[in-house]
Amino acid sequence: MVVTEPLPSETLKEFLSTVRAGQVRTGRVMSVEDREVLVELDGFSGPGNAVGCIPRDDLTRKAIKHPSEAVSIGQRLTFEVIAIDWQQERVWASASACEDPALRAFLLGLRRGATHQGQVQSVHYFGVFVNLDGEPVNQCTGFIRIPELSWTWLDHPADVVTAGQRVEGEIIDVDIRRGQVQLSLKALQENPLVPFTDQVGTITTGLVTRLIPFGAFVRIADGVEGLVHNTEFRHEPVEHPSQMVREGDEITVRIVEVDLPRHRVTLSARDLPQDEKRSS
Repeated sequence: MVVTEPLPSETLKEFLSTVRAGQVRTGRVMSVEDREVLVELDGFSGPGNAVGCIPRDDLTRKAIKHPSEAVSIGQRLTFEVIAIDWQQERVWASASACEDPALRAFLLGLRRGATHQGQVQSVHYFGVFVNLDGEPVNQCTGFIRIPELSWTWLDHPADVVTAGQRVEGEIIDVDIRRGQVQLSLKALQENPLVPFTDQVGTITTGLVTRLIPFGAFVRIADGVEGLVHNTEFRHEPVEHPSQMVREGDEITVRIVEVDLPRHRVTLSARDLPQDEKRSS
C-alpha cells in the first residue's frame, strides 16, 4: 500500500474546515491594499499560507482614508472570522470586531429581544444615539432609527426624545463589527392598529394630516393614520388630492383594510357624505 502526502489544496481545505464564523483568530499582515488587508492565519502548518482577507471597512472603527493608516506589513492582528470562502480558499475576517476587548465583551453579553436601558446622548434627523447602561466608558453603542421610535409618524426624532432622557428599548440587532446596538422603543409600545383589525367596513371621521401626489393621509385615532388613495375620493378621476381636501380638513372615511404586518390602513371616502368641515 502506497501512502501519499495530501495535496496542498487538500491540506488547506482540511484546515479551513476547522475554522468557524464567529471564532477569534490571530495572524500576521501579509499585504496592505487599497480596499483590503491580507493576513496569514496562525495555526496552519501545511505548504503555503492560509489567507484571511479583512476589508477596509472591517479593519478599524476609526476613520481612515487608506488601510496603511491602521496597519503595516508584519503586524500581528486579532480578528473575528466572518465567513469561509471555499471557492477562493480564504477566510473573510473583521479586525474591528476585536479592536476593543471590553466593548466586544459587552456586546457579546447582549441578546436580541431583550430590553435594555440607557441615556440619550444626541438627537439627529436620521436617528438617536444612546449611551447604554454597562457599556465601556467613552463609548456610545445604542442607536434608534426613526421608524423604531414610535408607531406614529414623526416630523423629527425630537418630537419623541431629548438629549439626557432615560429610555428603555428592545434590542433588535447587535453589530459587533460596527460596535452598534439597534434599539426599538416602538417594540415596547402597544400597536395602536390592533383595536382596528375588527373594524373593517366601519365609517368614521378623521383629520387630513398630509397630502402626497397619489393620496391623503387621514388620522382616525391617536397613532393611527390611513391612506385615502386618489381613486378612493370619487368615481371620477382625481389627479391630486388637493382637488378634494386640504391638510387640516375633517373628512368622513370608511376603513377598507388594516394590514398589521406592514402597519398600514387603507381608507376610502367614496360614496360618503361629507360635512364640508374644511380648514381655513
